[in-house]
Amino acid sequence: MKWESRIVTDKELRPFLAQASTDLTVFVSALITQQRATWPLLREAVAALAQVEVRHFEIKGSPVVAQFNPARIVSTAAKVDAASISRRPCFLCPDNLPPEEKGIAFGSDFVILCNPFPVLPNHLVIAHREHTPQQIAGNFDALLDVAAALGPDYFALYNGPACGASAPDHLHFQACESRWLPIFADAEKRERRFVAADSKPEVFTLPGYRLNVLIARSSDRQALAEWFARVTERLAAVTQAASEPLLNLVIRHDGAAWTVCFFPRSRHRPARYFAGDEARLTISPAGIDLAGVVVVPEAAHFARLTADDLEQIYAEVTLDDLRFAQWLAQPDLCR
Repeated sequence: MKWESRIVTDKELRPFLAQASTDLTVFVSALITQQRATWPLLREAVAALAQVEVRHFEIKGSPVVAQFNPARIVSTAAKVDAASISRRPCFLCPDNLPPEEKGIAFGSDFVILCNPFPVLPNHLVIAHREHTPQQIAGNFDALLDVAAALGPDYFALYNGPACGASAPDHLHFQACESRWLPIFADAEKRERRFVAADSKPEVFTLPGYRLNVLIARSSDRQALAEWFARVTERLAAVTQAASEPLLNLVIRHDGAAWTVCFFPRSRHRPARYFAGDEARLTISPAGIDLAGVVVVPEAAHFARLTADDLEQIYAEVTLDDLRFAQWLAQPDLCR
């Protein structure tokens, strides 16, 4: 089956368009409405998301929201080792999508789909048309384009193949409504420590934050792409990564510039994920979790979760202070 059969037609979408526009968000809104009307699984998932239970925490002065979302067990508990991946059909290839699932084209390489297991409202998956491995090298520009096209009401994200991507064999991004993520407000309100004076793009950290994150802001797409290639190469050297270093990216475009939140990682899952009995916490952090909305699919684990647990999980899966400082001290990290 080819992707053309999965692209929603103008005729199918027309009844759901609120207005005539070339704005991508108008078409995305129509797609979401059309898919909810024609795809029962998505309709039920969106209704369930509206009823999820949440708990609010504060970690080092930063708000974190824990969300009890049992439907996300599919992703949280996904087996992403090579043997398991080879044994299952790829759920992002057109042959294996549910019959009702359709999307809209994004350029010539990607298709925007609705996520049937949403974490946040208007949760999208932007899948590559080819079954090509999940990697950010050569694809960062496309992620910037997604964020810019969706505008300030959305964020776009990339989860590395060993950092929360449940389809490490198929290149994809995600996007959701940006107002739900604490990271963007934190980046605006908290103290900033600039990595280099007068660098292009503007690059800073958040001292005393709940995890180590590097944030870049610029309206210059090429400057951001060059910066990203450089810092990713330096991160690989610091962490001794054989290929792509462990990372998650959360990006928003506010209409004037991109804000890129770069989360360097040390591991995929925390020790508590593998613990037994009462110590176990089925939490497998990806980009959304690191940005401040932590998904917990097990009711008992959600009930016993504490701020100390979350602080420990963040510390385990993200880059430690020593290597983070070594990364920032690399020559020519910012120019």
